[in-house]
Amino acid sequence: MIRKTYLPGATIFFEGQPADCAYIVERGQVEICAVRERTHITLATLGRGEIFGEMAVLDDGVRSAQARAVEETEVLIIRSEQLRRRIMEAEPIVGQVLSSLIKRFRQAQTGLLNDLPTRMGSGHVVVPNIADNDDDILGAGGAALDWLRREYDLERGLNAGEFIPFFQPIVTIADGALAGFEALARWRHPERNLIPPSDFIDLGERCGLIRRIDLAIIAGACRILRQSVTDGETPFLSVNLSAQHFTDFGVVDSLARILGDTGFDPAHLKVELTETALVQDPRKAHEVLTHIKALGITIALDDFGTGYSSLSYLHSFPFDVLKIDQSFVRQLGKPGRTHDIVETIITLANRMGMVVVAEGIETPDLIPPLHRLGCTFGQGYHYSRPVPECDLAALLRS
Repeated sequence: MIRKTYLPGATIFFEGQPADCAYIVERGQVEICAVRERTHITLATLGRGEIFGEMAVLDDGVRSAQARAVEETEVLIIRSEQLRRRIMEAEPIVGQVLSSLIKRFRQAQTGLLNDLPTRMGSGHVVVPNIADNDDDILGAGGAALDWLRREYDLERGLNAGEFIPFFQPIVTIADGALAGFEALARWRHPERNLIPPSDFIDLGERCGLIRRIDLAIIAGACRILRQSVTDGETPFLSVNLSAQHFTDFGVVDSLARILGDTGFDPAHLKVELTETALVQDPRKAHEVLTHIKALGITIALDDFGTGYSSLSYLHSFPFDVLKIDQSFVRQLGKPGRTHDIVETIITLANRMGMVVVAEGIETPDLIPPLHRLGCTFGQGYHYSRPVPECDLAALLRS
């Protein structure tokens, strides 16, 4: 359960409890309080968009005070791993600063709670809130609420199997014959209909769910294509992997399991990655790619020319396929240096034994120059938009 509702006076957590989550107020009010020597001390009263309970999660301590609902209150739960992941992804100095601030805050709060009953006597003491700009709180809180709702919706969609592959044909430039497909992610949302990847890939990257999305699409695409091909040669299948897969060997085991479960021939599977996957830890990325290739899978460098474009990557990594980014392909035939750049990329790739795929072919006039330059494969709206599973059979027949 990611959302909880508390009736007026209900305790959300007690002082001294261990912590496994934080909370953000969606509606209602929450009192942060403590009792010392028969004195009820209100430390803060929080409203919509405000976070509480995060301190004990971040420093692995216990709750430093009690939280209770002042009125009927609805909260969203922020799991401990969600908070910690964001701290780990930030610069190391951020974690150090937070640790110091939390330690000082705990010390100051302990002193305040011990001192107030002596100075104020028994009864109810309210610590004045520091003056804040309500508009700033509402703005930041609203953004945090929206982000958390989207993250939980993404996770719900994954668990419900709502992420599905669409298939875009990849054809032979020379004759337009179907050679393979690229599997592209789509989210079939129960309320928002079909959601394109531009609306969820960044969210998946930032909240750590992109690995699961990638693997769900790969598994679905392998299963669908294998079942759809009833006779003849199986077209190859290109699938995308986020840079996050290349920090450990988990993806190798996952791909091996998918191939085993679906019966898909690894010789027909091509894994695509962009240059950003190689930057953080090139040595680890090389090791992961080597293990993937050992499964019999082909490796493709996607969007070549738009990222870091280091020629050392082509020399050092075991790439079999080079995909030229559509920003170059669409400029072919226009004034400028694009033609020379594309010719150089294709010539270099061919001499290194790599197959070249041109992306973003939207008009027929782009095909002759690509053919003359020696480009092997192409894909784009000129040939076909990405299609769902129900339209795959027709493409295979054609």
